[in-house]
Amino acid sequence: MKTLKLSLIFALLLGIGTVFGQKSMFAYQNPIYIGIDEHGLRDCQVLKDGDWWYLTGTAYPHWSGAENNGNLNKGVPLYKSKNLKEWEFVKYIVERPDSMSWYYRRFWAPEIHKIKGKYYALFNCRNAAVGYDWQHMGYAVADHIEGPYKVVTVEKPLARGNDMTLFEDVDGQVYAFWHNVNSDGTFWMGSAKIDLEKGEFISEPVEAIKTGAVDYVTDAAGKIETIFQHGRNERKIKKYHEWDSAGFEGAYVIKREDTYYLFYSSWTLGYEIGYATSNNINGPWKKAENNPIYGARNKALCKQRGFDANQDPNNPFYAVGHNEVFIGPDGRFWLSCHGQSNRHKAPYLVIDPLDFDKKGNIIKTSPSYTVQTIKY
Repeated sequence: MKTLKLSLIFALLLGIGTVFGQKSMFAYQNPIYIGIDEHGLRDCQVLKDGDWWYLTGTAYPHWSGAENNGNLNKGVPLYKSKNLKEWEFVKYIVERPDSMSWYYRRFWAPEIHKIKGKYYALFNCRNAAVGYDWQHMGYAVADHIEGPYKVVTVEKPLARGNDMTLFEDVDGQVYAFWHNVNSDGTFWMGSAKIDLEKGEFISEPVEAIKTGAVDYVTDAAGKIETIFQHGRNERKIKKYHEWDSAGFEGAYVIKREDTYYLFYSSWTLGYEIGYATSNNINGPWKKAENNPIYGARNKALCKQRGFDANQDPNNPFYAVGHNEVFIGPDGRFWLSCHGQSNRHKAPYLVIDPLDFDKKGNIIKTSPSYTVQTIKY
């Protein structure tokens, strides 16, 4: 019934646009879930190839706690759509191999990038049984977006790290961006030049940004307690001073005019997106003053950490992030990410336009949750 109701709304809006002589109109409502796995899809990346929109992301089970009775993540999923709103599952373009392979578990935050006529499917995996006890990065290559794909990093991963993305600069050089966790628990995000044919870095990693300021505090007895956060036990009580102090992930890079934009997400106060800019792909990078520019906050978490939830009380979302950027139906930059809400506990696709002011700053906004109509 919900599917039928949404379809009727979109058809009615399209008809209204035609009557009043609009050239084109696109209507949508977040979150978008028709045709997507009922358990949801995290870290959603939308891209267009030919006449189809494609979608990938982290398939269920998303976390270790859901990997029950051998129910492991099956690999890198691929969906396609004609309208960005109703999706159909294509297949797993990179499938989970045997248990002795380094890329046996998780398949977090996959992405697909078309570079020099080929398609690169990125994935981030682990397999503690063979010595890879945290996330490690790898990728596969194909001549068509739907495959078949051949894993380039089959023998070993590129490096330890997570949420790898690619960016091809105007000179044809390709850079990998990713994040890692330092020994003191802080996060580091940076890049290195990569040879995609050989599957290796050809420059030393360059740091781009770090997480925001943190203090470590004890309880009244002078002890450091253990708290549970973001799927793991933390050894210390932390006092966070910035929206991205707890950690970050989800690097994504675009270039607009003469400026590079490095997007990232943090779970400090819910799940939100910010960005940093640079005039050089190797930095230095400066975090935007109006961060975070998109996302949603968890009221209880904000209260616990001494921050203002500061969002529309009617907005059902409490976590929206890990974005990628695509060219939308109206020719503008759009965000694609996943969102969790009081209406849909499972993570589903969230999309919205991305706008800039005259100085090139990204205009701060919130995830839409009512029917949106884009005329162009």
